[in-house]
Parts: sequence; C-alpha cells; structure tokens
Amino acid sequence: MARQWRTRRGRGAVAAALVAPALIITPVRAGPMAAWISAPPCVSWTTGALPPSPGAVDNELLGVSALSACDVWAVGVYRNDNSTLLSLAEHWNGTSWKVMPTPNPSTINFLRAVSAFSPGNVWAVGDDGLILRWNGKKWSHVASPIPGNLNGVDAVSASSAWAVGQSGNSTLVLHWNGKKWSHVASPSPGTESVLDAVTATSAGSAWAVGAFSDGTTGKTLILHWNGRRWARSPSPTPSGTNIEMTLDGVAATSASNAWAVGTYSNGTIQQTIIVRWNGRAWKQASSPSPGQEPFLSGVSATSASNAWAVGTFLAGQADESLIEHWDGRGWKQVVGPDPGNTSSLSGVTATSASNIWAVGTFSIGGPSQVFAIHCC
Repeated sequence: MARQWRTRRGRGAVAAALVAPALIITPVRAGPMAAWISAPPCVSWTTGALPPSPGAVDNELLGVSALSACDVWAVGVYRNDNSTLLSLAEHWNGTSWKVMPTPNPSTINFLRAVSAFSPGNVWAVGDDGLILRWNGKKWSHVASPIPGNLNGVDAVSASSAWAVGQSGNSTLVLHWNGKKWSHVASPSPGTESVLDAVTATSAGSAWAVGAFSDGTTGKTLILHWNGRRWARSPSPTPSGTNIEMTLDGVAATSASNAWAVGTYSNGTIQQTIIVRWNGRAWKQASSPSPGQEPFLSGVSATSASNAWAVGTFLAGQADESLIEHWDGRGWKQVVGPDPGNTSSLSGVTATSASNIWAVGTFSIGGPSQVFAIHCC
C-alpha cells in the first residue's frame, strides 16, 4: 500500500483522492516561517516553458532525471475523469517539453520515479508494479517479478538497476541484471515497512530509505547493499518523543557522502529532517523548516559541497514549494518561482552545480497542472 502522507499531500487531487494511505502522519502546526532565505548559488531558478498538462482533471509530475541540460525526463500521472489514472512521461530536449506516449497496462498507471543512465536506457516505476523502459525510441512495459508498489528507481548501468517500494506490509527491492528484474531479499522491521527511494554509487554499494511502523509510531528506515545482501543501517532519531518519521529521498556521490531527506513529527510540531552519511555513520544535519507542515520529498547531490532538496510547506492556507541547498557548510532555504496559488515540488535532479531541475504540480484554482523549474 503506497503511503499518501509522505509526499502526496499538496501534490494535487490525483494522489489525495485515489492513493490509499498507510503509516499516516497527522498534519501538525509548525513554528513561524524562517526569516532568512539565501540566494541560490546558481544564477537563477526559472520556469521557462511549462511542460504540457494533458489531463482534463489533474496532472502531477513526481520524479525527474537529467542526463544534461538538454536531455531531461520527468514522470508522473494524469487523469481525464475520476477513475482512470494514466502514466505520464515528458522529455525536455533543450528547447521544449514534450509528452512521450507511455503504456497503461491497468486502471492504475501511476509513475512515481524515473532514472536515466543514457539516452537509450531510462527506467520509470510506479504503483501496482508498473515498470516502463525507454530504449531511445519508445516506452515499453516490463513485467515485475512480484506484486507491489514501486516508489524509487536508480539505473546504475545498462545491466544494473534497482527499484524499491512495498509489497504487502514488507519492503520490496528489485534488481535488473540486463535481462530481467528479480526480487532481492530486504529487511522489513516492525509491523509494516516501506522503501521510498534508492541510490547506488557502484555494484557493491547502494542505499535505500523509507519508514516502518512498530505498531504505535513511524520510524525512519535505512538499508545498505554491500554487493551481497541488504542490511539495515542505524538511522538518527531527532530529539524528543517522535510520533512519526520518514525518509523520502536519498542521494549519494561516493562511499563517504550520502544524503537522505524527509519529515518527522513529535506530536506538536512537524519538521523537515536531513541526515548525512560520512562513511562511518548517519548523522542528522540542521535543516530549515518553514511555515507549517513542511516536508522534503527529494534530494540530489553532485559533490560533498553541493546538494539540493525539495518539497513543500503550508504558508497560511496555501501550499508553497520548498527548495533547500547545501553549500558545504549548511542547509539554507532558497526562493524559486511559484507559478500558481498553490504549488509543491516532488523531485529534483542535478548534473552539476549549475544544472539543477525540479518538478512538481501547481494550481491557479482549477485542475492541478505540472511545472518544471531549472537553475543554471
């Protein structure tokens, strides 16, 4: 069962109406909006040409992956009525966004993540075991070896990719060996466990993050692949009595530099959470928590001194996009373009310190629409 609360609140009506929640966190009120907001290290964030929104009712972009400034993929979902969900894949060619036709094998065709290794090798995954592959000419459906929802994917090479999610109440990990996807055993602590994102730096090192429930509270979950098996890694717990915690995004640049982001609540205040792997242990880093109900849903890093995280927060009665940047010294909130009355960012990808893309959804009062922003 896919978790609605972690990154689905504020992403339009598609997920809110049709995705069943699990490990639900109750929205709480946070402190006042951060007074300091830094300027981005790149020249500027711009919306440029908005991606098409093909759905008459709702449109959402949830994941993004860039090979270069002129080769970017974004995936999500749209619908033209109140029942059928249709997969959505869009490509940026350096000038404009274009919807690329995708298979829709069932009534729930919900893409949540995308990873591009090369122009002819791109993977996208989503609910009900949906796996799609781009071969340079078209998207095709690839069968999953086990039922479940897939939330994250990372293409390591043409013959290696990881996908993670949840099957029943347990974590789900799949691996592509160049010919087929196979189920790989993974720890599932508590009464219910889910993985939301995955990243790999080599054939012998990968990280997957998510959450699990011990029956009364939700706790962060971090797993590591050492080339032979997946094992649980200790995860920091913020001070205080925590009721719900989750990690929704993960990114790594080396064996000694990885980031994971999400949100936590102590029953009174909901805040962002960012943790860092230094080669020996995961440590919590201070992170901005503006407005009310802030959460981070995605992270991307290019070096030890450059990382980006995105999400959303509630300002008054409206959702606003949240962008945070790591400059090697600390995390700071950054202002980005806001195309509508409400907006949220779901995914981020960076190929360098001067080429960053983020995608999400916005509304001007009518149906939700997709948007993408670029910092260069």
